[in-house]
Amino acid sequence: SWGALLLGVLFSLAFCPTSGVFYFGMLMPMSAAETGGYLLPVAFAIATGLPVMIVAWILAYSVAGLGKFYNRMQLFQKWMNKIIALLFMAVGIYYGITFYL
Repeated sequence: SWGALLLGVLFSLAFCPTSGVFYFGMLMPMSAAETGGYLLPVAFAIATGLPVMIVAWILAYSVAGLGKFYNRMQLFQKWMNKIIALLFMAVGIYYGITFYL
């Protein structure tokens, strides 16, 4: 359970690193000033947690198609590596001829 907690904390910080500033710098003073301010952190938690839950759901249910996508990307990467290598060699030959001959 600690691993899941730490992974969730890291994912939330990577997803929106400014949420701590919004929460402690803006939301807490607003909550203290309003009469029904105790509901503001609840609304903030739902609003910030909802995109994370949606992304997690999409990742969980799209794993089946991920294998096919990965295989296609490997084929694409194989050809792109060869094309880029030829392009770099051509540019190197061009600059070698231009500057040294």
